[in-house]
Formats: sequence, structure tokens, C-alpha cells
Amino acid sequence: MVDILYILYPIVVIGFVIIFLLLPRYGPHYTSRLTCPNCKKIFNFHWIPGATFTSLLYRNNRKLKCPYCHVKSTFNVTSTRIRKTKKIPKIKSKT
Repeated sequence: MVDILYILYPIVVIGFVIIFLLLPRYGPHYTSRLTCPNCKKIFNFHWIPGATFTSLLYRNNRKLKCPYCHVKSTFNVTSTRIRKTKKIPKIKSKT
């Protein structure tokens, strides 16, 4: 029984580090451009798919407060997702 704990403990620690430390920083981040239904102003919302239990429960919808009028509304973040082009770093040559 003790031998199984010695094997499971490092697996749990590595899983914790990946899920809670590396994934939010380097994982899949998305940006949605949302329009408030009350004041009609546009704002951006940055999100990570499946990062919290409530995001798994409500799937594509998020209840957010507008940063301008502070009215809480439900937004569909996946249909308003904007794609950003990835910049490829230029390699400097020594020639």
C-alpha cells in the first residue's frame, strides 16, 4: 500500500503544476469581442476553455458585468471569439 502512495504522489504533484501553474500561463487562451446589450459598447474578454468548474457547467455562456455600465448579462464567448495571428520570431543569423 505504501509503494502505491510513493508512485501516486509525484503524479499528483506534476498534474497540479501542469493544470494550475503552466496551463493558465502558457495554455490555450482566447479573446472574445463582446457587445453589451444594455449600453451597446464593445469590450474584450480573455478566457481559457475549461479553466473552472462553472465554465465546464455553462459551456459557451458566461455571465459577465459590462465594464462600462456594470450590468450583468449572459454572453456567448465561443461565437464571438476573435483569432489573432501568431507572430513567428525572426532568427538572427551571424553572417
